[in-house]
Amino acid sequence: MELRIQGQTVEAKSGESLLDVARRQGFEIPSLCDHEALASYGACRICLVEISKQGRKGRISAACTHPALPGLDVSLDTERVVRVRRLALELLLAHAPEARDVQALASRYGVEKTRFERVEDPRDCILCGLCERVCRDVVGVSAISLSGRGNRRRVGEPFGQDDLCIGCGACEALCPTGVLGAMREGALARYRTRHGEDRWCRYALMGLLPGAMCANDYRCERCETEQTMVDRAGSAEHPLLQVAMVRLEEVVR
Repeated sequence: MELRIQGQTVEAKSGESLLDVARRQGFEIPSLCDHEALASYGACRICLVEISKQGRKGRISAACTHPALPGLDVSLDTERVVRVRRLALELLLAHAPEARDVQALASRYGVEKTRFERVEDPRDCILCGLCERVCRDVVGVSAISLSGRGNRRRVGEPFGQDDLCIGCGACEALCPTGVLGAMREGALARYRTRHGEDRWCRYALMGLLPGAMCANDYRCERCETEQTMVDRAGSAEHPLLQVAMVRLEEVVR
């Protein structure tokens, strides 16, 4: 199918989102809640674009969740788009003013401060949902969940269970604000209390090294296995994400 992005006619495949098509064609659309190995969620509202069809008035929509459809005319940097992105960035700065990714985007759009009150709970979390989705869809553990609605929206352990995390670090690798390290450290602390045959390497728990045992008291930063797995991941943020992306490529082929 054909559609237009920034006045340029491009081809799209069935099932692709506007964000997929735009990035494949070399257009840059910012986002803080999107990853190619995960289903789109549309939480951060930074990838908003203006969409029109057959001369109708354009409307604002998240590029990550809007399907690519024939005949669409997509604009990436109109005055409306810039205005709503700036507002979204002000809201994100209220949640996580010290987050480097948020600061970088805010600076890019000339947002120096926010008119909104600092959000203390959950502090430094922009509720992007990346942690929940990677834990559920890639790790297959579901140790993190989003609960509540509106200003009561929270990220935490499902039903108060604090022993589901396997310490893989995938959520920490994707978190745009860097607030999730405590979960991995908590899991590793639990593992250090185990003995004998229960001391599985966390890469065994991830399914990447079946049967591997930990011989370094879960001090992963000192472990040769850890470095090997990180090197294998290459440009991916985490070994599990590298595996997930390879599988997606195989499906597309």
